[in-house]
Amino acid sequence: MSSIDQLDSSNNDFDLPLTEDDQQLHHVSGFINSDTSTLDTNGGDESVDRNAADKVALDARNAVQIYEEQRPDLTLRTTGGREIGEDAVWSVSSFRPDWGVEKLRDNNPLTYWQSDCPQPHFPHSVNILFHRATIIKQVSIFVDFNQDESYTPKQISIRGGTTFRDLQEITLLECDDQTGWKNADLCVDDGEPVRVFRLQIAVLSTHQGGRDTHIRQIKLYSPIPAFIHEQDVIDPAHSRRQALKKI
Repeated sequence: MSSIDQLDSSNNDFDLPLTEDDQQLHHVSGFINSDTSTLDTNGGDESVDRNAADKVALDARNAVQIYEEQRPDLTLRTTGGREIGEDAVWSVSSFRPDWGVEKLRDNNPLTYWQSDCPQPHFPHSVNILFHRATIIKQVSIFVDFNQDESYTPKQISIRGGTTFRDLQEITLLECDDQTGWKNADLCVDDGEPVRVFRLQIAVLSTHQGGRDTHIRQIKLYSPIPAFIHEQDVIDPAHSRRQALKKI
């Protein structure tokens, strides 16, 4: 199976209240928060089930906190960079129903894309097509080992090119067994970011020898041109006046 969609996440920021009584948790590795009070328990199994539910809820809350506190936008705003994923067409090599490509762009750390291959098959891939040659400075991927375990990517190849036939590896990203953002610098040897029509994010291996994979979010960043200043964005007329003075 494959999925190709035009996705727009610019107005879909995820905001989850982190309270003990919160009943708004969305899917968390197959659970929703209300499941923690309706688990089927029998005798001595009740405490075991309750502990498992508590761990699921705790892992989810930790993921949300890490997602927000380490969000790459916070750093890139000061160094010059903007998220450009909404400018591309995204597809995936395979997906499980209801866990497709759209989950990569929903700004929700509690959802994920899950590949779905009947036989072990690598690499699982996310394919990104731009309508014109696009400069990309950084790729950021959010993974959660605490919740995904063997589904967590371990080694990811990031490739770029003009067509899928001429894709070349730009960098190899190693993901440890931790929850957080994994950032890949796509600047080449001369310090310039790459310019591509197509980008591929290929999962070469997963932790614990897992077959399929989960990726929770992917963000793509392009540098803001040095000649664009904040005042140009706020007041375009000011920029035109400055340009006229130089003539």
